[in-house]
Amino acid sequence: MVVSMQEHVERLDDVGWTVVEQAIDPRLIDELEVALHHLEDRLGITPSANTFEGASTKRVFNLLAHEGPWPEVPVHPAIAPVIEGVLGEGFLISSLASVSIGPGEAAQPIHADDQMMRIAKPHFPTVCNTMWALTDFTDANGATRLVPGSHLWKTPKYREAVDAESIPAEMARGDVLVWTGSLWHGGGANTTAGWRTGI
Repeated sequence: MVVSMQEHVERLDDVGWTVVEQAIDPRLIDELEVALHHLEDRLGITPSANTFEGASTKRVFNLLAHEGPWPEVPVHPAIAPVIEGVLGEGFLISSLASVSIGPGEAAQPIHADDQMMRIAKPHFPTVCNTMWALTDFTDANGATRLVPGSHLWKTPKYREAVDAESIPAEMARGDVLVWTGSLWHGGGANTTAGWRTGI
């Protein structure tokens, strides 16, 4: 089923997240995957080994500073209009990074990306995130966990309650998850033998 840009924006307003299915051409996904692996090898990227970033999760930050197809990401015609529908035209890019969750990784603590902002909640969107699936995202391999509707909460709940309400955002390679900065979320646990990679 084809979902319009406006429908995606409405989902973001209502539940705080949406998935744009098969948004990215396989050619670009292949190029991004190859470029990321080369970059991880060249930079000697290893897991950060802390609770929040993960003991078995590799991250490459500031991808736009490196050679490769990265400039195509923030202006992609299937995704940028959805972001503009949430934040308005002329949005600023905070970061472009990769997250590769390895075998045996535990679930990341559930959090919201606008927690540092001293604005009464719920509030107008100030942050909008995307996760491009370079591999399939499944419940078993660490799909991002989301708490639908949590962007509308006035006060945060205890973390245990938030974890219990989270669901996996399963998606296929080439899909793009979009969510607002107020939505509680976190990387899932990877109980498989493979890597779950996204940017």
